Amino acid sequence: MYKTTRRFVTLIEMMIVMFLIAMIIGAVAYKYQGSLEEGKAFKTKIGIEKLNTILSLQLSEHPDLENDIRAKWRDLIRASPLVQNPNDLVKDGWGAEYEIRMVDGQPQAYSQRYEEYKRANPTTMFGDQK
Repeated sequence: MYKTTRRFVTLIEMMIVMFLIAMIIGAVAYKYQGSLEEGKAFKTKIGIEKLNTILSLQLSEHPDLENDIRAKWRDLIRASPLVQNPNDLVKDGWGAEYEIRMVDGQPQAYSQRYEEYKRANPTTMFGDQK
């Protein structure tokens, strides 16, 4: 009869496989990190557009808010029927609260991290913005 011998995986073979898996995971994680940053920038860009629209509508309906809109903008967003989840709209994609500035008599939302992202990544879809 034939005697069968069992062949086991050696420690070196296991280490090589683990090393290859770690390299693949590292490459995927590196690529994924860039996608996360772009997703945060996209969320912030959309948030800024929504905030600008809602605050401009509020200002057109209540012109007396012009001097107080920077202090009351969070309350205006929370009370707006146009916003489903107001707590998400008061913060940018990185979790920092927006800053509201008045530019030519109109409220403009501003995010420091978004501006830094645009400067650091001029070739993304956000690089052509002002």
